[in-house]
Amino acid sequence: KFVDMYSANDAKIPALTQAIMNISNFLTQHYIILILIIGGIVGTFILLFKHVQAFRKNAQIVMMHVPVLSKIIIYNEVYNFTKTFASLLNHGVFITDSMEILAKITNNEVYKELINRTIINLNKGANISSWAFPVAAYEMIVTGESTGQLGLMMEKVANYYQTLHKNIVKQLQSLLEPMMIVFLAVIVGIILLSVMMPMFDIYSKIQ
Repeated sequence: KFVDMYSANDAKIPALTQAIMNISNFLTQHYIILILIIGGIVGTFILLFKHVQAFRKNAQIVMMHVPVLSKIIIYNEVYNFTKTFASLLNHGVFITDSMEILAKITNNEVYKELINRTIINLNKGANISSWAFPVAAYEMIVTGESTGQLGLMMEKVANYYQTLHKNIVKQLQSLLEPMMIVFLAVIVGIILLSVMMPMFDIYSKIQ
């Protein structure tokens, strides 16, 4: 309706308004193709992630380097690892057997590779601790090894990183709402500005 009004009054169409009009026309005329393209990309990603190990590993590496998301993934993986490890150790399962079980149940290819590497190091008599864990987890695990209370210390590590994971998820949730409000405000502001700018041209001609 606004476009017809602008055309009828020979209003000058600013670049911003023209861009919004072009985007609107494109989305209106090609929305089915866009939905198919987006659906195809998402579907392909899901299939590759589920069935191609190399793709899954690279995708997880990328996600583990994204700010905030990296901490969520790492904290969750450390929590799951140490909690399951503690349960296995406390039930009398040998360390090497526990590590083999952990390598099978984790869905993170990065940690699976690190666990398998640790199993090899254990067979050589090396330390169970790994540089892959955050410093705090590493130090607590070393303390558990030196005091002979590895299972108990694993439980403490699990509780610690469970708390960190919950806190960072809550912080992210608290930030999402204002970020969405700001994003929507910017979008609505741009659209309103694109509608109003030609009106000023019409008003100046009437004056």
